[in-house]
Amino acid sequence: MKVLIIILLLAGLSAAAQNKSASTTPPVIVSAIEGITDKHFQPDTTYAALSEEDETILAKQPVANWGLPQESGGMTYYNLVIGTRSYQLLITKSPKAVYSTAMLLRFTDPKAKPEPIARGTLKPKEEKPK
Repeated sequence: MKVLIIILLLAGLSAAAQNKSASTTPPVIVSAIEGITDKHFQPDTTYAALSEEDETILAKQPVANWGLPQESGGMTYYNLVIGTRSYQLLITKSPKAVYSTAMLLRFTDPKAKPEPIARGTLKPKEEKPK
């Protein structure tokens, strides 16, 4: 019984190390996604793959440096390439969902597997009353 409890605790700690709560999503990431999509980004997951270098790079890159939206099947994606490092913003919407989901991925080199940085929901921006 103790072994089972220890295994469950270790699994829980491992999961906590991989994901951060959405409240820790840096404003740089949120503003980058909102600038690209022109929608309100409500993060629900930030992954441990996010580094300070990512924040610095994304903060310095204007929206104009991101590629034009490209569609493939049921998703839309935008690319940003800086040297050998690249980022991809994937936007998907399941048929039953009210809002689209956005996921920011990082590729450390052209042959690397994508590493998720942040995920969340895209909602229309609310009009501010005048």
